[in-house]
Amino acid sequence: IRVQISLGKYQDQLLKLENKLESGLYCELVEKELKDSYVEYTLLYDMIANRIGIEEIVAENGALRLMKNQVWAYDSLPHMLIAGGTGGGKTYFLLTIIQALLKSDAELFILDPKNADLADLGTIMPHVYSQKEEISECVEDFYERMIARSRSMKEMPNYKTGENYAYLGLPPNFLIFDEYVAYMGANRFPTSIE
Repeated sequence: IRVQISLGKYQDQLLKLENKLESGLYCELVEKELKDSYVEYTLLYDMIANRIGIEEIVAENGALRLMKNQVWAYDSLPHMLIAGGTGGGKTYFLLTIIQALLKSDAELFILDPKNADLADLGTIMPHVYSQKEEISECVEDFYERMIARSRSMKEMPNYKTGENYAYLGLPPNFLIFDEYVAYMGANRFPTSIE
């Protein structure tokens, strides 16, 4: 939906239509983009009909299909923030992503400072941490590995500026940090993670 923006008296209302559009059209806002003279709202209709089964979520070609019409292209958009209310399914969503990534060549490092559901993965896979000290060490090590990997990539004969690890045939690395805010709240004093 495109809404023309002029300097009229309704401009503020037109810039904040997302809640009315969602409730009035029974849609979910996917994207809001401010263009030159208009705002473009992208809405998703019938979320339930666009869901896919967990077995259909597969990591391939640097992307994860999350719904029929929703793909997370982690090769080009490597960061994800998952937010929602208590009991909203964030942990199950993370477990689904982890399951799909485990079937690929990705290297996973999972941090669960509350020692809850994701910490249980430590019984079946490596690099799962739930204690404050080991989480801080993992983050620091992950950062150092990232810097070292970047240096070694630049020395590869087929290195090309602007390309990423996939272009060089390297596996993706994921740092999955559940309950980051809870971790930071438990660390009232500065740590090496800062």
